[in-house]
Amino acid sequence: MACKNFCLGTLPSSHRLQFFVLSHWADLVKIFSGSRVVKLFEDVAELLSWSTCSESCDPLEKISFKISCWRGLTLCFDESSHQTQDYKSGMEKCMELLFTLLPSAHTEGPCQGKFFEEWSEAIRCLEKAQQGSSKGVSEVNFTDADSLSFETVRKIQAKAKLVQSGSLPLTVLGKLKACVLDCRSQDIWDALTEVSITVQHAEGNAKRQWLIEALEISCVTRFPSTALQFVGLLCGSCCIYRPVLIVDKFTVLSDLPVTLTALLSDSTWMMVADSFVSYLWALTERVYEWNKQLKGGCDHVPNTQPIDTSENDIACFLLLVMYEACVSLKNHLPPEKQLQLANMVVPANMAVNELHTRLNCNVKSLPLL
Repeated sequence: MACKNFCLGTLPSSHRLQFFVLSHWADLVKIFSGSRVVKLFEDVAELLSWSTCSESCDPLEKISFKISCWRGLTLCFDESSHQTQDYKSGMEKCMELLFTLLPSAHTEGPCQGKFFEEWSEAIRCLEKAQQGSSKGVSEVNFTDADSLSFETVRKIQAKAKLVQSGSLPLTVLGKLKACVLDCRSQDIWDALTEVSITVQHAEGNAKRQWLIEALEISCVTRFPSTALQFVGLLCGSCCIYRPVLIVDKFTVLSDLPVTLTALLSDSTWMMVADSFVSYLWALTERVYEWNKQLKGGCDHVPNTQPIDTSENDIACFLLLVMYEACVSLKNHLPPEKQLQLANMVVPANMAVNELHTRLNCNVKSLPLL
C-alpha cells in the first residue's frame, strides 16, 4: 500500500495492529505532510468513534484502544517541528473526543485497573498540552447546576488531577469552589472526592483556607450537605482517624463531630479554630431555623438564602450532625452561644439505613492519599 494512499480507515480489523499504529502515532506523522496530516487525525477520530460504538469490541478492548490513542497523542507533542496549525487543530479535536469518552475517575468494576490506566495516560497527555500551546481541559461550565452534566464533573476531575501533578496551580480549583459546593451531592460527588484529594496535599495555609471557605459557603449554598461533605472529606483526610475512616456520602457527614474535633485539636489547626467554629455555629443556626420552618410547613427560612427542597429529607440528620459538632467544640463559642446551644431542641438518633437510602449512598472506601 502506497504511503500517500494510506488511511487508518482501511486498516485490517485486527485490534492489535490498530493499537500498534496508534501507539506509534508520532512516527507515523513523519511520513505525511500538509493535508495528509489533517486526514490522518480525521481518520483516527473516525476510528475512535467507530470503535467505541462497535459491538464487535468488548469493553476491555475499547478501553485498551483509547489508551493507545492517548499514548499516541502524547508522543505527538514531542514532534514540535511538525506542529503546524492544522496539526495542532487535529490533535485538539482528537483530545476533545477522547476526553468525552473518559469514564468517571472512580469507576468500579472488572475493568477498574484499565480505567485507572486510561486516566493516567489522559492526564499525561493533558500535561503535555498544558506545557505547550495546545488547549488542555476546556473551561468548566456551571450554567445549570440543577442538571450537572457528566462532562462537567469529568472536567473538574481532570483539572484536579492536573493540579495534583503540578501542571496547574491550586487557584484553578479555587475559582470553581463556590460553584462546586453549590451543586447536588449525587451529581458532584466524584468531583468532590477528587478535589478533596488534591487539597489535602496542598500546603497548610491553603488547606486551612479551603476548609474555612467551604464552611462559609455552606452558610449560603442551596446544598449545605454538599459543602459539609467536602468539609468532612477534608477533615477526615487530615485528622488522626484517617486510616480507619470509610468514605461515602453518609459517613463523611455522620463522622463530622469526631473528625472536626480531632482536626481542630491539632496544633497546626488551632489557629483557625475560633474562626471555623463561628461559621459552624452560623450554619447550625441556619439548619435549625430551616428545620423549624419545615415542621411548620414552609420550605424557606425568611431572610436567608433558600435551601433546595432536595435537601429536605436529610434536614433532621444535618441538624443532629451540626448540633453534635457544636457541642464537641462549644469551648470555642462565646457564653451566649453556648446557652443557645443548650436550649436547642434536636432530633434523636435516626435510623442509619434510612439515611443511607435518603442520601443515595453506596458504601465504598475511596483512597485518602
